[in-house]
Amino acid sequence: MQIVQTCWSIQKFDDNRALINVNPVWQRGPAWKGPRQVLLIDSILRGMDIPKIYLHRLSATSPYRYDAVDGQQRLRAIWEFKAGVFALDHPETLSEIDGHPVAGLRFDGLHTDLRKKFNKFDISVAEIVSATRDEITNLFSRLQMGVSLNPAELRNAILSPMRHVIDAIATSHVFFLNSRISGARYKRQDYAAHAFAIVAYQGRQDVKAPDLKRMLLDFGPSDTDRILEMSAKIGDALNVLADVNELVGHKITQKWIFVDFLWLFMQHQAAGATIDVEKAATSYLNFEQKRREFNSRPEELIRGRRPNQALDRHLYDYILAFKAQGAEQANLRTRNVAIRAFCPDIDRRD
Repeated sequence: MQIVQTCWSIQKFDDNRALINVNPVWQRGPAWKGPRQVLLIDSILRGMDIPKIYLHRLSATSPYRYDAVDGQQRLRAIWEFKAGVFALDHPETLSEIDGHPVAGLRFDGLHTDLRKKFNKFDISVAEIVSATRDEITNLFSRLQMGVSLNPAELRNAILSPMRHVIDAIATSHVFFLNSRISGARYKRQDYAAHAFAIVAYQGRQDVKAPDLKRMLLDFGPSDTDRILEMSAKIGDALNVLADVNELVGHKITQKWIFVDFLWLFMQHQAAGATIDVEKAATSYLNFEQKRREFNSRPEELIRGRRPNQALDRHLYDYILAFKAQGAEQANLRTRNVAIRAFCPDIDRRD
């Protein structure tokens, strides 16, 4: 990897806006909220230093000249402020700069001296002039380790066949398109990654963030056929889950409920069964009603003699496994046993 250290003025960044791709495959979308954007602009106007921006110089055949490897949130804030998208509104009123007011003003409302100062402000730039894709994504991951990217966003920086298939399912399958699961910050990709982990490991391994990352690296280009086979199984189960979710009013939003019922459906399909969507929806509603009823007092399920003692014990075990480390293999298996006990008859009878 070859990196050239330089400085760009904000005016230069603005002049090259159309040539800088702030949405390369590993990047998240806009994430900064108003106050954070305002503080960045205020820091620039006061001449304070801001973090370095990393740009990757692209080949001549690319529609862009640069990928923003690190700093896209800062660039978005700078460009949006210059375009008048937001004003300098902050919970703590901003004091004057060089005798000129800034609080509540947009770029065009600033004094001429402040606008000039803003445009001339220099930002340190690390221009990556030579690097492989693996080096770029590795650099991105390292740069983000100290900030608030979530594990799903960091996994999205990995260039692997499975990651691409996971992204395709999360962004195009009807279950996710019609669900109430947020598409922000790769949350749907996180759910889809858990589905792949269930197929890959069948509850014999944990599915924590490091395990999901390792899975993406373990299944490489030579495993394409296996990845596509897994994708087909997940797609079939997601088709059922989408129909169930529609019947229950799109109430399936919690990750472990998603994982547990998807695994249940995959198990039935692997056994050659066709799932009756209405039966599955009824089983889900009955289970969820009882789970929510006893979620805060599970001990009542095993206190004394109750009419459905065996099912109550299963629900007790499920609630404890749900509340504990949900991604641990033992808890995955415990919940699977409980779900199967609560949903004994979801197959279609022809």
